[in-house]
Amino acid sequence: MAASTGPDTRQITTFLLELHARSHELGYRAMQRVALERFRTLVPFDGGLFAVGTIQRGDPQAHDVFLFDKPPELMASWEAIKTEDRLVYATTAAPGTTISVSASGPFYEGCDGVRKHCAAFDIEHLQSTAHVYADAGLFWVMSIYRSAASPPFSETERVANELVSPHLFAASRTARIGELRTLTRVRGGHGQLTAITSAAGLILEAEPGVVDVLRAEWPAWSGPFVPPPLWEAIPTGTGRHVGRRIAVRVDAAEDARLVHARLRVAADDLTEREREVAEAFALGESHREIGDRLRIAPATVRRHLANLYEKLGVSSKAELDRMLRGTD
Repeated sequence: MAASTGPDTRQITTFLLELHARSHELGYRAMQRVALERFRTLVPFDGGLFAVGTIQRGDPQAHDVFLFDKPPELMASWEAIKTEDRLVYATTAAPGTTISVSASGPFYEGCDGVRKHCAAFDIEHLQSTAHVYADAGLFWVMSIYRSAASPPFSETERVANELVSPHLFAASRTARIGELRTLTRVRGGHGQLTAITSAAGLILEAEPGVVDVLRAEWPAWSGPFVPPPLWEAIPTGTGRHVGRRIAVRVDAAEDARLVHARLRVAADDLTEREREVAEAFALGESHREIGDRLRIAPATVRRHLANLYEKLGVSSKAELDRMLRGTD
């Protein structure tokens, strides 16, 4: 691999525009692969990985890893020596900073297990960046590698990685949430923020701001598990919970849970019958059609709608529809 000074501003801008556009088109794993393939045209490297994990009792624990042009045995080997891998602790201790090291250099002095691990997988030069969402107990890491036959990463390449990595994590998160929304047929609503959890409530991914919404209901809460009262209120692992200040919807998505949380709105206070009438009217049914289906008089439908308009502070069918969409 020839020496590389690093990408220029135009190349980085073009890459970022394409990255965010593709995040709405591709699935989770496809997005990660495309992101690294395209990033390699800016900063050449031989292999790498994306990892998402939780910080529990001060230690980072990866629970989702995507290996790029490296065999799965790499992670099994790393698990045996991870406690002496100084780079993991250095990156999570300095979130947002890209760190470049060499396996044979002074950074890993005395870390014989790490050096043997790197040699086994032809890794000499490493570059790693972490982003930490401390309140949610989450971290994201991207690492890229070069072999001993390649030059070390340049400072320009390090800065490019530091600039681009937040966008790579955001695009990956967007693709993952979009994929699960498609799977569950749930759309994002106005004001909603999304998290992905395990069936036990461990937060696996979260949009910025999720913690703020959950703390509106449970001020002392912090991750990496969702507030226990929320899971207790939805014992089946799926459903809707309306609290004093927030509303949360949980949908099963394979072995994960898709969690949408938002602040409460007036429409959350509708009765079941009021919601039935409102949704039918917003979808275009007439007073008589609604009455026939719900077995109530058209005059009763009109009375329900008048009360709805007053309770919700709306004055048109379009406004009513928008408010109902916000509670979907």
